[in-house]
Amino acid sequence: MFLLTFLLIYGAAHALIWWRLVHPLNLTGGGLWTARLTFLFLGLSFPVIHFLLRQHNGPVVTVANFASSVWMGMVVYLVLVTLAMEIIYVIRPGPWKTAIVATIVTGITIYGLWEARAIVITRLPVGIPNLPAHLTGFRIAQISDVHMGLNVQGDRLERIVTMVNDLQPDLIVITGDLVDAEALHMEEMVHPLRRLQAPHGTYAVTGNHEFYAGVDAAQRFIESGGVVMLRNRWVTIAGDLQLIGRDDHAITHVTGQPQPSLAEITRGLDRSKPAILLHHTPTPTLAELESLGIHLQLSGHTHKGQLWPFHYIVKRVFTTYYGLFTNGAATIYVSRGTGTWGPPLRVGARPEITLITLEPRA
Repeated sequence: MFLLTFLLIYGAAHALIWWRLVHPLNLTGGGLWTARLTFLFLGLSFPVIHFLLRQHNGPVVTVANFASSVWMGMVVYLVLVTLAMEIIYVIRPGPWKTAIVATIVTGITIYGLWEARAIVITRLPVGIPNLPAHLTGFRIAQISDVHMGLNVQGDRLERIVTMVNDLQPDLIVITGDLVDAEALHMEEMVHPLRRLQAPHGTYAVTGNHEFYAGVDAAQRFIESGGVVMLRNRWVTIAGDLQLIGRDDHAITHVTGQPQPSLAEITRGLDRSKPAILLHHTPTPTLAELESLGIHLQLSGHTHKGQLWPFHYIVKRVFTTYYGLFTNGAATIYVSRGTGTWGPPLRVGARPEITLITLEPRA
């Protein structure tokens, strides 16, 4: 169903682009056939690479995937800018309109490629009730939604690891979607993961893409990089900090297994001690967290929409779609993510590494 829906929307977008931007150029002869073949190639490139060839590795597939993914992002803005011009009726269809739209979208694309690589450090003090004195100032580095695969590879991952290590955190957490759909072809990326350094280790939970990639293979890959997978269990670190990991809800529709409830996972939790939940999709509510004695939840998944104006849609889907939310004793932080999915672009949603510093809270 997802594939059919995607192809219908993607096909409709290409039809609009052709009829409002290419057809009005009144091309004939060889120029028309060149335009037709080029447009057909561009239109088919992302579905073919993304759905049929992405399990194949190698430089040709990598380059083709990157180019087709950039084109997918351009399609979004070609449609949006074209529709905007239709609404305000700035200029009738024709060569000038096509040139203006192409120039605007090229500019957005160049900016989006830059923003996707312009990772920022978000420093975030978070108040925790009943925080022991020895945990005051405890620093947690969070990365999320890296999507290691054909678009996010070795050099990008090396940079992320270096940035995390430079923060000198006490603990590193990865809140899902560390891998994309090519977990079986990323053995060379184990080495950067092994460079992650924190006195209390690195912990990760599954995101939906770990399940799409094959959760067993993804887990083997992640753990071979020295990362501890917290799958529906909790551990105590630094003496008093209870760290909980819950599988993403994708476990149900991918594997058919039920997602354990938070009440099941947190059985035996000491409510007099601080508790932090790692959960990829920000679905639990603040009220649910507080009722279970969980003080902080760290999530990702939403990418803050990744491409403007999709954050408006994401905001309607998720109550806690991005940023810090607090109610009573419970707090949720939803990261914008550190990588990209689909188009290797970000517009209005800078990628981030979050450095959380725990502070006492009355």
